[in-house]
Amino acid sequence: MKKIIFILPLFVLLFGCSDLLDIAPTNIISEDAVKNDPVLVDAFLNKIYNGTRFQSGGEGNALLNVMSDESNVFAGWQTPYNAAMKIIDENGAHSALEYWPYGNIRSCNEIMEILEEATFDADLVAQKTAEARWLRAFMYFELVKRYGGVPLLTEAQSIDQPIEELYVERNSEKEIYDFIASEMDALVNLLPDSYDSGNFGRPTKWAAYALKSRAMLYAGSIAKYGSVQLDGLLGIPSGEANAYYQKAYDASMAIINGGMHPLYKENADPVKNYTELMLTDGNSEVIFAEVYDYGLLKAHGWTFYCMPDGFQTGWGSNNWMYLEAWEKYEYKDGSSAVWDRNLLDGKNKFSLDEIILNKDPRFLASAFYPETPWGDGKVYVHNTTKGTIPSGSDWPSVAPRRNRIKAGMLIKKRVNESLIGLNNNEDDSDWIVFRTGEMYLNAAEARFEMGEEEDARNLINVIRNRAGMPDKETLTLEEIRNERFVELYIEEHRYWDLRRWRIAVDVLNNKGFKGVTWDYYIDEDMYTLKIKDADFGRTRVFAERNYYLPIGLDRIADNPNLVENPGY
Repeated sequence: MKKIIFILPLFVLLFGCSDLLDIAPTNIISEDAVKNDPVLVDAFLNKIYNGTRFQSGGEGNALLNVMSDESNVFAGWQTPYNAAMKIIDENGAHSALEYWPYGNIRSCNEIMEILEEATFDADLVAQKTAEARWLRAFMYFELVKRYGGVPLLTEAQSIDQPIEELYVERNSEKEIYDFIASEMDALVNLLPDSYDSGNFGRPTKWAAYALKSRAMLYAGSIAKYGSVQLDGLLGIPSGEANAYYQKAYDASMAIINGGMHPLYKENADPVKNYTELMLTDGNSEVIFAEVYDYGLLKAHGWTFYCMPDGFQTGWGSNNWMYLEAWEKYEYKDGSSAVWDRNLLDGKNKFSLDEIILNKDPRFLASAFYPETPWGDGKVYVHNTTKGTIPSGSDWPSVAPRRNRIKAGMLIKKRVNESLIGLNNNEDDSDWIVFRTGEMYLNAAEARFEMGEEEDARNLINVIRNRAGMPDKETLTLEEIRNERFVELYIEEHRYWDLRRWRIAVDVLNNKGFKGVTWDYYIDEDMYTLKIKDADFGRTRVFAERNYYLPIGLDRIADNPNLVENPGY
């Protein structure tokens, strides 16, 4: 009788010893037992879910936010900052950015093979097989956006196979994207429309459309802005860009027109609506989420790390917004909010009404600005108070230390006000992996790239109107990209967007981003702002070769058929 086992020597050969650390022995359960028991199938699948990376790591899960131009963390020793500043070479990227989940992919292949002989309800077998296929495709997407072409394994290999079969070669980048598209085309007919509340967090047909939408948009960008290299292992011919954009658009519109996941519009106040969107688990807009439940001992520390000083002792005020990010949020009338940097000299005075309170409501929902109402008080970030504080006033002469010594704008997005004073890992708000807002943006970008500006503008304006922002009368590619930044801020899109658009060298290389310090003039109720360094005195490096991560010396030593990416 066969057992459910992970063939460890195979993965030593293919992927090195480090990958084995993620493989738990399961050979105490027979294969026959699993194929006869849907409960055991779910247990096996749950292990795969737990091993799938839906969100990056680092303190407060801020890795990709810092690696892009969105935000920074409190200290230079923290993982997200170290990853952002690391020079990516032949030894690999920072370990928190690397992802080579072939052990988990093998588990997907293994459970699918077991399910081929399952004896329980055929519809349930088909659904569980479809879940495993979706998870496998999601992991391949995480691989292809990092490394380009990678080995495509759709069967659980046997240790008895000849060594030349175990030393697998890389498939092309195009083959991986086409595989994802083909799998999602099949899965939209196999996955259910929805689940009961007890199974929320499993992929539906709409999650299949969403994964296809995102992956095909990336493929279109790679075709248009990238180049074919390594005899086709990397890149997609430019003539195929529109075909991928069309697939991205069609998948996005299937969700938009399907009616199952309308945009969240439960609150008439756009600030509160955007805030609730990110904190209301299972709301209408959420297509797929990683589910957290404190009662089941699965929680995270986002609110703990971001809660402002004055409302939490110890950690808190850890993640904050770069000035360059702040500037991307327009004013409510649609005008640009990019500063004349000469005004940030610590002398020119501004009211909050002038520079903060009339900004895009998504900014007000995403940042702790001076005097943000919070809990039973306000969040303060000023460095000093100029003038005499009236007797009996509760105005602080200086803000709490952790609020004022960094960039001047703390991160508010996804921070749960009801958890003031919590301990670490008590936040159980779900992590949204796919939502309908992204689908509008994907469709708009794809349509614009195909030359359909009016259609793209109409889609962008739906998102802007939901946020309380005026219509765009005309539309440029840069405006689409800016809207994507604002709507999807710190949702782990920006770093990958910069790479697929092939503009990361321009945006990130040799750059150190900025913040501000605030001084408050109490007699005039006005502030001055002074520009400051917000990257701990360092500049980051993003080289042309970094549009693909290296396969790495260790993996190539384990499998000499894994050709290295250019420049490493």
